[in-house]
Amino acid sequence: MLNPRRISPLILISAVGFLVIGELLAGTSLYYVTMMAIAMICIGTTYNILSGASTIGGLFFSAYALGTLVISQFAKVLLLEGADKNLEAPQLTITVYMVFYLCVMIGCFLFGWIRIQLPKPLEPETQSHLDMTYVIALCLGAFATFAFTVNSVSGGGQTAARSFGLGFQNMLLFAIVLAVEKRLRDTGGLHSFGIKVFIPMAVIMVFGFLDTSRSPIIIPSIVYITACYVKGYQFKRKHYLAAVLGIVAISTVISPVEIYLRQFRDAPSFSERNYAIIHGLFTIPNWTSVTSASEEANVMDEGRGQYYNRAGTFILGRLSMIRSDSNLISACSSGYHYGFEALKIDLLMQVPHFIYNSKPEASSAAFLGRVAGIGSDEQNLYPSYSAISDSYGAYGWWGVALEAMVGFPLLFIIYESIFDMSRPWGTVALGLLCSRGWGMSLGGLAGMSIRTPIEILLLSYLIGIVVRMIPSKGDR
Repeated sequence: MLNPRRISPLILISAVGFLVIGELLAGTSLYYVTMMAIAMICIGTTYNILSGASTIGGLFFSAYALGTLVISQFAKVLLLEGADKNLEAPQLTITVYMVFYLCVMIGCFLFGWIRIQLPKPLEPETQSHLDMTYVIALCLGAFATFAFTVNSVSGGGQTAARSFGLGFQNMLLFAIVLAVEKRLRDTGGLHSFGIKVFIPMAVIMVFGFLDTSRSPIIIPSIVYITACYVKGYQFKRKHYLAAVLGIVAISTVISPVEIYLRQFRDAPSFSERNYAIIHGLFTIPNWTSVTSASEEANVMDEGRGQYYNRAGTFILGRLSMIRSDSNLISACSSGYHYGFEALKIDLLMQVPHFIYNSKPEASSAAFLGRVAGIGSDEQNLYPSYSAISDSYGAYGWWGVALEAMVGFPLLFIIYESIFDMSRPWGTVALGLLCSRGWGMSLGGLAGMSIRTPIEILLLSYLIGIVVRMIPSKGDR
């Protein structure tokens, strides 16, 4: 059993007091600070109700709270900037956040203990099962990632090959989890990283770099850390040093270079695009060109995507959903609410293409961007919005309360009832939930609640049955 690492009342009050004093000294309005303090107390209390860092619900809620509110408020204090600055409707935004986290706390207190009888994934049982499952996951994931990338570049729309790639590319993440478990078994818990861990991580990162996307550079590391944590592995100083160096490298080198290389990715074929990107990488004229491209990309609609005034805070901006949420909340503050429209787009996206051929080709992000005033009918931008702002934009205050009091506890109940996060498939479910869920709208979270568990269950039985049909050493 993992240590819950619950937050003591003294630490919670001290942390909130630090934020209150810091934000008031930075010039933040008293109303904003009061709502923020209530929301932070609700977050800490809910974390403890969910048994903290020992459950899937507690870990996901931690990631969600960090990405929406906690990181941004501590960063504002440390940067000595007013927390209500650079928000479209600061008082309304923080009030929506406070209501949301208050209702999540109430919902988890009332329903968080419930567990229901649901199917369990078919986990590897023996060492031979683990080895064969790793090989299948690695090969299937690598092929699916290749198929998805090729068909995405070709612009052929939602083809069968692209759907296959979309459905199976996460097998590479499963391969990372299996490799970590095998490495820990082989070394008696002394080491967690080896060549079998490196191979799937490298495949994901290479394809991600060629796609000039930063998420595939970060997510494999998150899954690796998660796999180590749920197994009780004790990280050493070198791991913390590697994490710090990795964050610095992503912030200062990898992210700016990938943004610069995006100008070369509009090639008509997979091979031509790769050639253009690699050629562009080796022919960068100077670092000024890279930083200029990065700064231009970070400015969205005259700064409506920026929460911080200081230069070099791009990563913090990506971990502060409150800024983009404020755009959507402000756009719907006059009484306009788009109802079921965005949710319908995302739900139809979850339907397999062979069942509904006319399914949307993209999520509701473009629609929400137009509502928030970021995109237009001629230009589709895809900013991320959390379920907090999406629930308010769709249905108003009752939408925020209902999503928080019912939707989130239901998500926790489903995952806790199906998965054991200390087992491989449960670790994958936890990694997907924590790395993607906090930046998803209502429809995205609905997909994580329904489609993702079903996909993981089907994959586990498909691969598990195949593995058990293959004779291995020691079988009679």
